[in-house]
Amino acid sequence: MKGNVIGFDPDTNTGAISGHDGNRYDFATADWRGQRRPRHGDIVDFQPEGQRATQIYVTEAQYVEPGFGEFLFSPHGRISRSQYWLRWVLPLFGVYLVFFLLILSTAGSVISGLFTGLFGLVGLVLFWPSIAIIVKRVHDRDRPWPFILLLFVPLVQIWPAIEIMFLPGTVGSNRFGPDPVVQR
Repeated sequence: MKGNVIGFDPDTNTGAISGHDGNRYDFATADWRGQRRPRHGDIVDFQPEGQRATQIYVTEAQYVEPGFGEFLFSPHGRISRSQYWLRWVLPLFGVYLVFFLLILSTAGSVISGLFTGLFGLVGLVLFWPSIAIIVKRVHDRDRPWPFILLLFVPLVQIWPAIEIMFLPGTVGSNRFGPDPVVQR
């Protein structure tokens, strides 16, 4: 039977599966046949024995969209092109546009210097989130994080930029996690 892992407690080595038949099944790690620990959302195939799941195999991990903090600060996992553009590039473009207009409209005044300083501070604050998000985008293309270093190599930097911004990620799970694009 198929189901989804709905929870796992590493302290007690027990968890629960929501079977596709609508029932809940408990399990212990002794019944888990996967290479890694169970995670919320994993799609599994198992044998039900009463209210207990046995012989549990992961068929494919299910993508769980990262929360705000995880999206900005964690370099682990994958994000799709739409997440990259809609949750990062366009909002960042809007912030930079506002700063540009504020600096331009107050040119020559003391307040222009304040806006310029704030612009620099925002750039410093967004440095790590930019790296974390680009790494997740690179992971979606099934490339390791050092691939982003090619962005600093003249004449070569165009290719990694095209991959990060415009090319789709690998279909299905890859070594960095489940596919962020839901195939329906």
